[in-house]
Amino acid sequence: MNQPKQKSSLSDLLEVDRIDETHFIGHRLEGDRGRIFGGEVLAQALMAASNTVAPDKQVHSAHNYFMRPGDSALPIHYEVFADLDGRSFSNRRVVARQNDKPIFSLTASFQAPEPGLAHQQPMPEKRGPEGLPNERELAQVHADQLPEALYPMLSRERPFEVRPVNGDANFLKVEPTDQQSMWFRSRESIGDSAPLQRATLAYASDLSLLSTCMRPHGVTWRDPQIRSASIDHAIWFHAAEIRTEDWMLYVMDSPWSGASRGLNRGSIYSQDGQLVASVAQEGLIRMVE
Repeated sequence: MNQPKQKSSLSDLLEVDRIDETHFIGHRLEGDRGRIFGGEVLAQALMAASNTVAPDKQVHSAHNYFMRPGDSALPIHYEVFADLDGRSFSNRRVVARQNDKPIFSLTASFQAPEPGLAHQQPMPEKRGPEGLPNERELAQVHADQLPEALYPMLSRERPFEVRPVNGDANFLKVEPTDQQSMWFRSRESIGDSAPLQRATLAYASDLSLLSTCMRPHGVTWRDPQIRSASIDHAIWFHAAEIRTEDWMLYVMDSPWSGASRGLNRGSIYSQDGQLVASVAQEGLIRMVE
């Protein structure tokens, strides 16, 4: 299979095709061109892994490395390795390949439901999503500041609606800061599948996160002197039930950058204040001539 299928919805995109017990194929979203969004590969790999685990266990953490850019003109082949199936936990590794070369790897841990001590840090006080402009509306308002080739990409409807707090979209220059926050939700109803809801949240966890480590330096990913890419990405799922159709607050900060790399951290909260997931990512932020 040399050409990927075009999927019209996010949920369909993430439902990878099963070839056999350990091999799956992922396709692309209709209209996508060029480099594949990293969150898409992560989410598809997570779905491939989830399809090999008993349904009573849900993923609670996933650790990932991005090795090569993915090409949306090609399907992605996922191979799953079952490293552990215990009473409480299962562990899976996934390697994603294009042209017989690895482009991404994932290690994920799954756990059966179990009671225990519970606490969380409270959600920071932020303005709610009501009345905030989304990224599409912000692109329209600031169209005169954006490169002509970039505007069509930003103004088209994408799988998630994103509403930056304070209007600080990741493609706009802002006052230097080491933090950013945004509200997001899926534009479609994902349904009741827990693995699919978790994969959808994993997809969303890659939105805007890398740009956080550029903000202290007053640059964005669209600046011509910046070359940026995700190197690794980790996500921990805390909530027993996840609904990505509902508004979630993504609070991000960057404690460090150096050696052409930047560290980004994120906390994802439900609108009622529950800590749903925690995220960490290191990315490339290389200055070029």
